[in-house]
Amino acid sequence: MLIDATIYHGRIHAGVVVSGVQIGGMKPDQAKAALDARMKDAAQNQVTLTGGGKTWTVSPDDVGFRVDSAATVSLAMGASRKGNFLGNRFRGFLMYFKDRQVALQGTVDTAKFNALVTQVAQAVDVPPLNAGLAFDGVKIKTVQGQKGRVVDQKALATQLTAALLSLKAALLPLPMTVKDPTVVADDYDQALQQAETMTDSPVTLTNGGDSWTLATADIIAYMDFKAVSQGGKSVLVPFLSAEKMALFLDDVAAKVKTDPVSATFKGDGTRAWVVAGVPGKKLDPEKTVEALNAAALDANDRSAKVALVLKDPSLTTDEAKAMGIKDVLGSYQTQWVGTTDRQVNVKIATQYTSNTLMAPGDVFDFDAEVGPRTADRGFRLAPGITHPGQLEDVLGGGICQVATTLFNAAFVAGLDIVERKNHSMFVPHYPKGRDATVSAGGPNLRFRNDTKHYILVRGASDGITTKFVIYGTDDGRTVSSDTSDFYDIVVRDTESTTDKSLGKGTTSIVDAGQDGKKIKVVRTVKAADGTVIHKDVFVSIWPMLPEQIVVGAGTSTGTTSKSTSTTSKSTSTTKSTTTTVKSTTTSKSTTTTTAA
Repeated sequence: MLIDATIYHGRIHAGVVVSGVQIGGMKPDQAKAALDARMKDAAQNQVTLTGGGKTWTVSPDDVGFRVDSAATVSLAMGASRKGNFLGNRFRGFLMYFKDRQVALQGTVDTAKFNALVTQVAQAVDVPPLNAGLAFDGVKIKTVQGQKGRVVDQKALATQLTAALLSLKAALLPLPMTVKDPTVVADDYDQALQQAETMTDSPVTLTNGGDSWTLATADIIAYMDFKAVSQGGKSVLVPFLSAEKMALFLDDVAAKVKTDPVSATFKGDGTRAWVVAGVPGKKLDPEKTVEALNAAALDANDRSAKVALVLKDPSLTTDEAKAMGIKDVLGSYQTQWVGTTDRQVNVKIATQYTSNTLMAPGDVFDFDAEVGPRTADRGFRLAPGITHPGQLEDVLGGGICQVATTLFNAAFVAGLDIVERKNHSMFVPHYPKGRDATVSAGGPNLRFRNDTKHYILVRGASDGITTKFVIYGTDDGRTVSSDTSDFYDIVVRDTESTTDKSLGKGTTSIVDAGQDGKKIKVVRTVKAADGTVIHKDVFVSIWPMLPEQIVVGAGTSTGTTSKSTSTTSKSTSTTKSTTTTVKSTTTSKSTTTTTAA
């Protein structure tokens, strides 16, 4: 045993044979070379398939057959190395007296192999014949069910693979199997009578003012058969097949369908109500075919009606009513003329943010609702605040009016304000401390529906007057707010430059600047029982922007003043700091103001 283990260390044991090739005693690389040489010699060997009076010759290349010599050698090396030392030596001892056959490993091109097997089967198969009726003009004759004889494709694949791996020419008879028909009948008399009735005259399918006619030729083309048990025997039954009528039914379905209309909401600013949805209709193929079969079997009434099934809209009337959208929770309106392009921006931004349904817990995201401010989506260039103290034409300029209007509607509705930021430039036309600036990818307006019911955000704008109303279920909450005076005031500096093109004594104001200041708005939202739901502090901060002037240094004299300021001049100049409460309001009514 020790000598045996020593001799075959790193070699294939004596007695190992692969497809007739003795590779015992060889090293792995030697065995691999021997197998590759054998494959090269056997490349012209063909497997001949015979069956059904036909013959096919299959060469290894026809199916992409390739020998995996490395995997085969690995198996051969393991022939005497599968267990413990004593067991391996015993197996090796037996191999001196009887060869160990190791299966050749190989692969085929699956697509080519399967295509060949299918092609052979289609050429030889004699499919079973179902019981039925055959039509020859006006004559009808019975067709007896017959067994078929088909190629066992799974067995053929296994046998062909084995023949190729043998590396020898081989003759392989096709493995055949008997296949029973799916429809077998003992009694054909009833089927003959029913088929005669079905093909006696055309059948008409109707739906309102539309109709489709099945001529006798159509009925014959669509007819199929099944066997049913009656009185202990198998009886053949003809019927119109939905599968065979698929194209006809598709045509009918396209004609009869109506799209559902979802329930919507209407409001007049004081209340909201549901506009009922309308279910759609679509073809019920199964019941329509049943109706056609019944009409075809009726010698007198040869008409059938299209069977329809209702299709619910995405929002049904009952679902809409269950949302509880009926009361005004808060509303707000602003007005500003602006340029024509600005009016367009305000109008379409209002449209994008309007008619938004929010389930309890949903957060309204202004930036997401408005979407990209692009020319393709209708936005135009109009003035917008790009940096503190700077107005520039930007796509969507002016839509902060929409954000401010909506913020104030949510503010007075008592909803949870998640995100809001004031403009960098003070806009005196908005209520103090209650403006909202927005910028794509920057400051945003977000608020949450923290009620127990759905709410509907609805806006309307002609580009000048913009109004938002938030509808829902009034849960009795009240809203009060306190607005401080301006505080932490920083009086604007003055920055001057000289210009020799202007006469001495001439001063031109380039930018009026603004005082730096802050203001605080405290909003308290209480439930019907007086419990505080929110107590929010909104602090608005405006940076100091210096006044910029140009002083004339020329030889002429003058007092002309040119102002090209883009910054509001209506700013407080008081230097004192105060936290005095200026106003307290409790409101759910519509408030009107003008907005820049």
